[in-house]
Amino acid sequence: MTRRLTASDGRPNRRQRYVRRVGALFGVGLLGVAALGVTLAVSGLLPAVPETSPLVVLALSLLTPTVLLGVAVLVGTRAADPVGLRSLVAERVDGGGPVWPELAAAAPRALGAGVVVGFLLAALDVTFSPLGAVPAAATPRPTLVDVLSSAPVRFLYGGLTEELLLRWGLMSALVWVGWRAAGGVSRPGRDVVWPAIVLTALVFGIGHLPALAGLGPLTFATVIRTVLLNALGGVVYGWFFWRYHLEAAMLAHAGTHVAFLFLSVLVVVLA
Repeated sequence: MTRRLTASDGRPNRRQRYVRRVGALFGVGLLGVAALGVTLAVSGLLPAVPETSPLVVLALSLLTPTVLLGVAVLVGTRAADPVGLRSLVAERVDGGGPVWPELAAAAPRALGAGVVVGFLLAALDVTFSPLGAVPAAATPRPTLVDVLSSAPVRFLYGGLTEELLLRWGLMSALVWVGWRAAGGVSRPGRDVVWPAIVLTALVFGIGHLPALAGLGPLTFATVIRTVLLNALGGVVYGWFFWRYHLEAAMLAHAGTHVAFLFLSVLVVVLA
């Protein structure tokens, strides 16, 4: 006997609902992976490998983030719902209401908080600079075209894919583990969620170290500066994920890049 694919009333069963949610969120995350691929291809950052086609090198470069995205979406989609963490996109493809009303309601606060975080991180970055915590740039000063062309990867990979990796995947899993350890009866409270937010934020900060290593040697000061500053942003994004939904965290992350992009353009124009 074949297993029934739909419920007796014709609605999708649990497996179909899970697959729909995974597919929708994975598709959102792939937008960021695609933006990363385009950036690598047109910016000259793609490493040259002897006797290997650039297309093969590009595909291999995107393999790791794509696999990690898949794992994060699979895990997060399983863990988020039992602990009350939400995604408007996932709910929509599962028969929920329109995304826009809730997204619009959260947008001013999320974007505004993200912009404030961006300016705060920039100010702290300047503060840390005299302490030797900011590596000297090993690449030529970027042009206005360089700065503007970084916008797609900032907003799509940073704002979408990184939030799926960190908040939807890792934070949901950590909250679920804490919830189960606490008995798994009522919805998790602050004592479970806040450790997950902070730990995820620290992982978010550590995840920026490989890119920093490309600018020069990693010192204790540069590591601490990079981890703590990025973790500060990660705490804000995690809070929005908890209190609102994944898309609010994405908007807050995007807001930070709005501030970064504005400041980068300002520096280039005034230089």
